[in-house]
Amino acid sequence: MTAPRCLHELLQASAERWPARIAFVHGEQAVSYAELIGRARRFAAGLRELGVERGDRVAIVLDGDVDYLIAFYGALVAGAVAVPVCPDTRTAPLVHALAHSGARVVVLDATNLRWLEGQARALPELRCVVQRAAVGSGAGSTTIDGGALATRDYAALLAESRAGTDVAVDGQALAAIFYTSGTTGRPKGVMLTHQNLVANVRSVTSDLALSAGDRVGMVLPFFYAYGNSVLHTHLSVGATIVQAGSMVFPAAVIAELSRQLCTGLAGVPSTFAQLLALSSFGEPALASLRTVTQAGAAMPAAVLRELRARLPRARIFLMYGQTEATARLASLPPERLDDKPGSVGRAIDGVTLTIRDTEGRELPRGSVGEVVAQGPNVMAGYHRDPEASARVLRPEGLRTGDLGRMDEDGCLFLEGRASDLIKSGGHRIAPAEIEEVLARAAHVREAAVCGLPDDILGAAIHGVVVISQPVTKKQLLDACHAALPQFKMPRQLHVVDALPRGPTGKLDRAQLVAWIEQGRTRKL
Repeated sequence: MTAPRCLHELLQASAERWPARIAFVHGEQAVSYAELIGRARRFAAGLRELGVERGDRVAIVLDGDVDYLIAFYGALVAGAVAVPVCPDTRTAPLVHALAHSGARVVVLDATNLRWLEGQARALPELRCVVQRAAVGSGAGSTTIDGGALATRDYAALLAESRAGTDVAVDGQALAAIFYTSGTTGRPKGVMLTHQNLVANVRSVTSDLALSAGDRVGMVLPFFYAYGNSVLHTHLSVGATIVQAGSMVFPAAVIAELSRQLCTGLAGVPSTFAQLLALSSFGEPALASLRTVTQAGAAMPAAVLRELRARLPRARIFLMYGQTEATARLASLPPERLDDKPGSVGRAIDGVTLTIRDTEGRELPRGSVGEVVAQGPNVMAGYHRDPEASARVLRPEGLRTGDLGRMDEDGCLFLEGRASDLIKSGGHRIAPAEIEEVLARAAHVREAAVCGLPDDILGAAIHGVVVISQPVTKKQLLDACHAALPQFKMPRQLHVVDALPRGPTGKLDRAQLVAWIEQGRTRKL
């Protein structure tokens, strides 16, 4: 077989080399590589029978199990474009994703069919709804809009289809559209080519030294760019993906990671904050963990410190990326955690990172500006949004919207999102620095900062914390006074049981502001 140029060819290569090796484990269910590629090819054949052609969009409203992988890779084998969508949905976001992507087929659980009732006219490009029946309910016979939208049963489609020849596509072909989880406006559809996805896989597998002996515990959503990257990287080397469960039940997650002898774990900061709240997280129960990766937001120093203490033998990688860059841009190896505190590391293989001003001029080392990325992993653009694409895909590279600075060693330090800056009293203040100070305070598990309108300052700084034990306003303000100038001091402090987060675990800063305005926080 020639060197893979397309994402599904990486899975095919693993299946040819390790056909009997287990690719996916969910409870007592284990699926081998041969079974996984076989089912993906049957699904691809079923899609072709439904009229799906090269370049057509196939929306996948599933998550967390092997059927997501079958549908994703099956779409690629059919020459189609996979469109992952969060299954915790409602009519408006689901219809937007299907209509905007131009999906010809959507695969979803029967429980989500209700959100499509009465929507046939809003989805003129949708040809068929493939429904996965609830466990034990058998094949479904539900119709939508009195039959205006054709439906097929997922299990029957797989059982009745026979794998055929893969549809030929090249590395420049579109492979997937991921919808960003922005907090304002409509989500944008990030277009990723096979080349983008393969480049990300090769860079990450090299950086983490992944191998066929790895067993990664999955707690991230599969439809999330970070989770999706974890899936593809491990499948490309013949490793095993273990569905470890939902973070709604962190104790059960820890038990499954231990039972399955997982060697790897990927998460966002809130993942580790939740797990560390339980005494069972750490050795000896998780002595098999070799690699821990974190991305999605800045890791609070206190969380990182406790994580290292609980898992002294694990290699912890702090990583940075964007959906627009196929998930990964930079990585800080475990060996640099002590001498580069607060950094997200250097650009991964194949990527170039620079710091630039608003005019696109590169800034000297140590200067704060916008992080700009170049590399084969940078997206093709935003689907059906040329204006937004032109704003971020500039001659100098991808304008990430993240503020940062580069030290003399080329290590990147993030200063927050340009859109998150709080303009207070003539100052432009990044929340990240204040959040880090609050998170270091005694008994604070998580912290977030936002700006609210103020007649004098323009915006007043509000700090919101999740605590493990009672704290006073004075304790937190004393911690801030010791580390921050007066103009960065929080005007008001609040306590909540949990920070508002989107489906991927990212802080929803707009929701945080709404909570404060609605009086849903407890003031200190």
